Amino acid sequence: PSFGDLEYWNTRFTKEDTFEWLADFAVLEPWLKQAIAERSGCKSRPQVLHIGCGSSALSLQVRDLVDSPTQIHNVDYSDVVIERNRQRENEMLRSLGVQSEPCRWSNLDLLSVSQILDFGGPEYDVIIDKSTSDAISCAADVSVRLPYCVNAISSGRISHQTEVTVYPLDILAVHLAYLARPGCSWIVLSYSASRFSYLKDEVATEGLPRPGELWNLERHEKIEQPPDPNDTVHRPPVMHHLYVLRRTE
Repeated sequence: PSFGDLEYWNTRFTKEDTFEWLADFAVLEPWLKQAIAERSGCKSRPQVLHIGCGSSALSLQVRDLVDSPTQIHNVDYSDVVIERNRQRENEMLRSLGVQSEPCRWSNLDLLSVSQILDFGGPEYDVIIDKSTSDAISCAADVSVRLPYCVNAISSGRISHQTEVTVYPLDILAVHLAYLARPGCSWIVLSYSASRFSYLKDEVATEGLPRPGELWNLERHEKIEQPPDPNDTVHRPPVMHHLYVLRRTE
């Protein structure tokens, strides 16, 4: 499938109830707890951005890690799944008889410059990325005009001059840096052992902020998936990869 195709995602989410990419909440929970705790000393409550939330239960499970659900902002490319998740949360609260504010839910194309600029400036302290970078890496290169009008170092709109195509993860990193506060943790669960290797080897594109100057890769942990207890065939272990990137000051 084309993971950059909105029609694919809307069609999928129309039929799909829930789906967990890669691993469950238990894998991410200690890392998210630590990242949120690190930012709890700030003047305001840590703000959590969950990108590409999809139909995962993670969106609601993270509620247990914050003081108020309004600290969690779940976003997705598909408006279909955002509306379903909003309804699912309301139904959950009603069934539990809980009086609680809901999480925030927004439809957002993370590769759209106009949507990112309209979405707002630096606000988030923790970014959760459960295989969203994987999906975006499979999308087509993004056509942008340079100098780029999202500048995560000195924000603002500037005149366009030339048009180039850019690797989509470069655009994602620039856009997330624009939304992140200095010191923000970008926590990524990926199937790829080299998802962010390009940060070291990137070739500078004049007029485009360099992702490697916006994010430092602090941790890369290999996570072995537990074997299926019903599988009688010996198979090599399946490895997933957890990355922690830090927004530069």
